[in-house]
Amino acid sequence: MRTSTAKKVSQNNSGNKSKAAFDQELATKCGKLIGARVTAMQYPGGSSRDSVRLVLKRGAPVFASERSRKAKADNERLILKTVSSKGGYVPKLLGTDGQRLLIQEAIPGIRLSEAMHKQSRTVIYNHLDNALVSLADIHSIGSENSLDEKLRKLGSTQEWLTGLLGRPAVLGEFFNIPAPALESKPLIELLAIRRPRFVKWDSRPGNAIVKNDKQVFWIDWEHSGTRNRLDDMVWLLGDEFIPHRPDVEKKLLEKHLPVFADDLSVDEARQYFFTLGVFHLVIRMGLIYKYKKDGRWWSYDKCLAGDKAGVTLKNMLRICKRGRRWAEQTQHAQDLSAWFKEIESRLE
Repeated sequence: MRTSTAKKVSQNNSGNKSKAAFDQELATKCGKLIGARVTAMQYPGGSSRDSVRLVLKRGAPVFASERSRKAKADNERLILKTVSSKGGYVPKLLGTDGQRLLIQEAIPGIRLSEAMHKQSRTVIYNHLDNALVSLADIHSIGSENSLDEKLRKLGSTQEWLTGLLGRPAVLGEFFNIPAPALESKPLIELLAIRRPRFVKWDSRPGNAIVKNDKQVFWIDWEHSGTRNRLDDMVWLLGDEFIPHRPDVEKKLLEKHLPVFADDLSVDEARQYFFTLGVFHLVIRMGLIYKYKKDGRWWSYDKCLAGDKAGVTLKNMLRICKRGRRWAEQTQHAQDLSAWFKEIESRLE
């Protein structure tokens, strides 16, 4: 669980102060950086999150975030300055101490994950379509302004790819449902970096804000870097809070795969998307059980409202259904389809 900004400030300074004193210290620091008086502090995602909403005496609220390392803050600073200056769908950077603290525009709206909850197929499609359009626009702005060269490569090592392909075996041992052995060479060739492009890489719907005019803005850029742009489609459409609507997914892929494919044909892009997607779903499954441990399932509504991992039976079954369907679309990971089905049956 991440440490809140106020708690981090306390750890960096005097560990004996009260939380109220820590909050006041942070409010004063942020107020000086943006030239405004902070009148209240709010934690929309809970006090364990690393961002706090600052209510100002005059003007719209802002968000203050303290990243765990200066390198992550540097990453986010560069991206926000570059993309927002060109009108991209990201918050404006309003102030920073040049170290780990960033003060950003608070985008008015609700998280994409919440905007799709209990909505019709049409509404879900429109929100996801807008999200992918805005992501593609952000990618283009980044590439046009040298972010492809300036940011670090992600998932670029043989060890990373080998670890990714090994996750089904790890989860299979956990469930006592052995994962089928897959031939690694064609999978590694398929999923390797081709031409590094600027990507968000944690493009979960919880990191997207839907405004009243339906535009989708993307927040939390500290983990970004360069890899294959299709990865961002996988992160979005493979998230456990994306409703399981194969018809919606089909329409989105038909429209957006050619945009995100770069040098791949549409058929090659489909293979990449579904194959990486299968392993990404296994990663999400592992994350859910990391938090669940041996305890009970969590409340779906609370997970959704607090932007938590989907530690619910509903989310797990959604992952299994999607994994079973996606694996069937692949050339080299089809055997995982029955494995997902077996896990689904066990959970039910």
